[in-house]
Amino acid sequence: MKPTSISNPKEKIEELGRRIDRLRRSVLEPGVLRGLLPIKSMLLPHRMRAPEARAREDRFRAASESYARTLSDDHAFAANARTMELDGLRWWVPILRPDDEADAQRYMRHQDFPYRVITQTREVALGGVMLDIGCNNGRMAVPRAILGDVSAVYGAEPDPLNYACLVRNVRDNHLSGIVMPDWTAIGSENGVTRLRRSRHAGGHKVIDAVAAANGELVEVPCSTLDRWIERLGMAVEDISFVKVDVQGSEGAVLRGATGLLQQKHVAWQMEIDPPLLAERQVTTGELYETLARTGLLQQKHVAWQMEIDPPLLAERQVTTGELYETLARHFTHFIDLNRQLAGPRVRPAAEMAAALAYILESTDGRTDVLLFSMA
Repeated sequence: MKPTSISNPKEKIEELGRRIDRLRRSVLEPGVLRGLLPIKSMLLPHRMRAPEARAREDRFRAASESYARTLSDDHAFAANARTMELDGLRWWVPILRPDDEADAQRYMRHQDFPYRVITQTREVALGGVMLDIGCNNGRMAVPRAILGDVSAVYGAEPDPLNYACLVRNVRDNHLSGIVMPDWTAIGSENGVTRLRRSRHAGGHKVIDAVAAANGELVEVPCSTLDRWIERLGMAVEDISFVKVDVQGSEGAVLRGATGLLQQKHVAWQMEIDPPLLAERQVTTGELYETLARTGLLQQKHVAWQMEIDPPLLAERQVTTGELYETLARHFTHFIDLNRQLAGPRVRPAAEMAAALAYILESTDGRTDVLLFSMA
């Protein structure tokens, strides 16, 4: 926001207020999405009966044994799941400690849809088919599908309880043929892998065969992203957006996605979490090298959402300056997703160090950025 030349303090305040109002009118409002969701969900029975959705559902049932099996068994995880009303939807929630009522109620209170992230990534995540890798119970996939951001979503979720709730959220909200949930982990190999379950539904992690077997372990099917796309009969030309939330296994996902990474029209949303990567004996540098080898960082159409956390970077002996320099070599622009800031929303990547200097002033300073390139 440019400084005003008005000298009268009262008039200056009034002019600043008008500028703030104009700024607010130009920003996507998450509350609008929340208000639209119940209304748009009323169209789901009609969308579900459309020929393309019915054909997609039939193909998916034939390709996903886990989906057909879970639909026919409503009682497998009955003791560890509860339902609630969430923005007009009947919403199934995984409850890992059903005997702890206070913990169960606390977890259910924190169920929400990520409307803010949806508005912040809409420039690069509209249209086509979305892949949700680490789908959980559908918090990202379901609202994007209902709001019409994408025509369909294929979701991969390895945890059995999360998956059971995901299938029920699809079934009970008339999303069959619109959201296709598959029970699988996505990684660098095809076969079976081990999932170490957490006390929290979003903290389950796929672990290597040689990793220490601490906590509850579950064997789950695993495939590469390329093989998963092939098995489910997806057309890569239809895929437009990939969201990855795999608790430190991002490198494995990318190593198994060499085919999809050649598709220049696909945008990716991925969390970069150095501590989780370290648990997999992967450094951020190694992950970036993998991306460079696959050509992903060279594809200027691809957008990234990344957390910038100076203390975590310091643990990996990486400075923010070094990170910004690397990012500026591969992207032309960025958006700081911190909604409390003033100033331009879209800025050149070369200005990252100056624009994000504020996060160094606080011991808890961090932010998320959306990185992309424009002609």
